[in-house]
Amino acid sequence: MTRILESKEFCEIACQVRVITDRAILVHDGTREAWIPRSQIEDPDPDDLEIGQHITLLIPEWIAKEKGLI
Repeated sequence: MTRILESKEFCEIACQVRVITDRAILVHDGTREAWIPRSQIEDPDPDDLEIGQHITLLIPEWIAKEKGLI
C-alpha cells in the first residue's frame, strides 16, 4: 500500500526483523531480505524493534523499490 505523507510517498511493508544495528535493520518479507536504514523508517520507532518481531514498516516508496520489496 502506498501512502502520501508530507508530500512524500511511503509504503507499508509487512516483515520480520532479523538483525538490528546502530545504522540499519535487516528485515525479511517472506521472500527476500533487505537492509533498511534506521533513518528511513517512519514507523514504528526503530528503537522499539526486537529481533524476531513481525511488524509493518512505513518506509519511503523509493527505498522499498530499490530494495526489491515492492
